[in-house]
Amino acid sequence: MGRFFLTFITSIFLIGQNYNVNVYGISVANANLVMDSSTVQLNYKTEGIANAIWPAKNAYSTWFDTTHFAFNKFTKKIKQGPLNQSITIKMEDGMLEYKKSSKKRAKSTHNLFSLMARLRRDSALDLDTKWLVFDHEGVLYNSRFLLAGQDTLSLNGRQIPCNHFRMDIRRSTEESPFYDETDRLMRYAVNENTVRQIWVEQNGIRRIIQANIIANGFPFEIVIQND
Repeated sequence: MGRFFLTFITSIFLIGQNYNVNVYGISVANANLVMDSSTVQLNYKTEGIANAIWPAKNAYSTWFDTTHFAFNKFTKKIKQGPLNQSITIKMEDGMLEYKKSSKKRAKSTHNLFSLMARLRRDSALDLDTKWLVFDHEGVLYNSRFLLAGQDTLSLNGRQIPCNHFRMDIRRSTEESPFYDETDRLMRYAVNENTVRQIWVEQNGIRRIIQANIIANGFPFEIVIQND
């Protein structure tokens, strides 16, 4: 009975999924996304020709509160070509802190990864068209998810009903980020003139099944691999 209960709780609160990233059908990277009740962890590694030209092995972690999805701490470790970074940003008492720099923020401020956690847990109707404030490496943005419809995606021979969202992002301030240089994922993720689409499983643990984004002119498709 105890083992069954542990398995049940884990299936609800711990979601670890593997993804393949491809451009024009060519695999360029693999990613592992783990979400539990208050954290999001993403590990990303290039492969194939992309690894020969633009090598990257990056890890991102976010801790957030379970009520408002406001982030408490963000870390990343970047090995991307000549760029090596180890970053920690904390939110304490309404102040965003990085090394000796700080910026005032509302306590309900998200970051990009806590937005993804909220996308998985909130209902589609609750999220639809609602603008949410998030911080991205020291710069404030507004974001909203627009429910574009319901699609059925195929995964390992199974048909999975999904909510299809478009994600809009707008920069809301002219302030400078905490640091001058960042990795490609974090830079392209917030480009304002970018099309972002996300498909979230309607039932069960509501996994992110697929995401599409135009980055630097290339169409990236991120597709879940395990079921």
